[in-house]
Amino acid sequence: MKYSPEINRTWLGILAILACIAQLPACGGSQPSSSIQPPPVRATSYYLDCSSNASGGGTQASPWNSLSNANAFAFQPGDSVLLKSGTSCSGSLTPQGSGKDGLPIVIDAYGTGSRPIIDGGMNEETIKLVNQQYWEVNNLEIAGGDVWGIYVLGNLNNTVLNHIYLRNLDVHGAHHQVVNHGDSGEVHFECGAGINAICNDILIDGVNAHDSTISDGIFVGGGPSSATTPFNTNVTVQNSSAHNVGGIGILLMETQTGMIQNSVVYNTGLCLGCNFSSDGIVYVSCRSCVMQNNESYANETPITAYDGGDFDLEDSVDSVVQYNYGHDSSGYCLAHFPSLYSTSANNVFRYNICSNNGQTSSLSYQGELVLNSGSGNPYDGIQIYNNTFYWNPAGTGPVVSVGNASYAGANPNFFKNNIVYSAGPDMVYATSGLALDNNIYWTTSGNSPTWQIDGNTYTGFSTYQTSTSQDSHSFYLDPMMLNPTYHAVGKPTTAFTLQPGSPAIGTGANVCLGIASCSMGQKDFWGHALPNGSGYSIGAYQPQ
Repeated sequence: MKYSPEINRTWLGILAILACIAQLPACGGSQPSSSIQPPPVRATSYYLDCSSNASGGGTQASPWNSLSNANAFAFQPGDSVLLKSGTSCSGSLTPQGSGKDGLPIVIDAYGTGSRPIIDGGMNEETIKLVNQQYWEVNNLEIAGGDVWGIYVLGNLNNTVLNHIYLRNLDVHGAHHQVVNHGDSGEVHFECGAGINAICNDILIDGVNAHDSTISDGIFVGGGPSSATTPFNTNVTVQNSSAHNVGGIGILLMETQTGMIQNSVVYNTGLCLGCNFSSDGIVYVSCRSCVMQNNESYANETPITAYDGGDFDLEDSVDSVVQYNYGHDSSGYCLAHFPSLYSTSANNVFRYNICSNNGQTSSLSYQGELVLNSGSGNPYDGIQIYNNTFYWNPAGTGPVVSVGNASYAGANPNFFKNNIVYSAGPDMVYATSGLALDNNIYWTTSGNSPTWQIDGNTYTGFSTYQTSTSQDSHSFYLDPMMLNPTYHAVGKPTTAFTLQPGSPAIGTGANVCLGIASCSMGQKDFWGHALPNGSGYSIGAYQPQ
């Protein structure tokens, strides 16, 4: 071929372009990635209408018509399963797959009308997730199931199940007749099943678990508590309720950073002849947990020797029980028990209202407040302050029953700034290991009040005060509260507030002064701001 300058210039231009592409930054461009990027996740919504006569492909125009369609499908991150409102599906929903951070798999409702119903019938459970994570279940009615309503199970060693959210659910009617505690439940998370596995980022919000013969209404835990049981993390139960169940209403076990708040529990512990005890709302083995703004009432216990109370904190560290209202239960209002495995340390009970508990005569001995070391470790820091107690038991017993508690360690143990208002004469059963001060006591019984300290009984406040080192800044006076015997359903709005001239106004102490690990908090039971450093009142109410 004859040489042509034009052809040569063309090839030179092509070579220059190729060189520029190979070195894009030098040509003013950007360097492409050295690895091939995956395509974006394509989240898909699958529709389920169990009232449809024929099963389609899962689109809204051609929906699935049975739970078996969903159970046979492996869902991908970001997918959703949408059940038609106003319809009911029979069977057990056991979908497959897991979401991922930021792309959970969602089960929800679509359309208008009442919440879709999944009726588990006599299947073992109505909804079940096994070793799956990043799921959200919203806006459904979950009925039936033989043993479980909703069952979340983690049984793979050394795993973490993240982000299981349950919101706006009505869960009821599981059939199993509970025999042993934990053998069944309406909402049941079994994280670990006795192995080294946990749940993290659990939210139960707006869930009503009720009316069945199973063990617990709402339960999040692992295997049996022991010195080596791993802790679930970041578990929240809020705006929820549990009632008319055989065992405990709400129970969180083995939890690091837990929250139970704004919830209502009642009519629990209804199992007849069962071999376990029961309460309303309970933490067992908790670290840095909070129980607040809850109402618990009319709770019973299958074993009539103990428990049957409203709020129970066991084997816990750095946890707070505050702003709760407990009333009309068979046993106590507030309880704290230590553990066989570790020391319960630096726990707080404050700004709670307890009224008219001890309504089973055989359980009245526990009082409104009970601390009992039993065969467990001693308490290393229990601070009980600014609570209000109204005691009107069916049997006999002191309002404050802490005489079977033992104490050790560096953290303070005290009962201060509390109002003790009783229809009976027995005020306190305690030891000198718990400091009592800045309290107000009063009985309407017409009999002289009594205090039992270190095995000695003192009749009359002045005799008790001068014979012991306890309650040197306290009073035996009518605290002058509005409606001091209130125990109706619904948190009090004006009951237990202080009337003008009350001896409780401004006579409390800053009980945390000089204690590094102690705080008076930020508000009272009604949400009023606290005084700044001084001028505290006694009881759960701080006048403005």
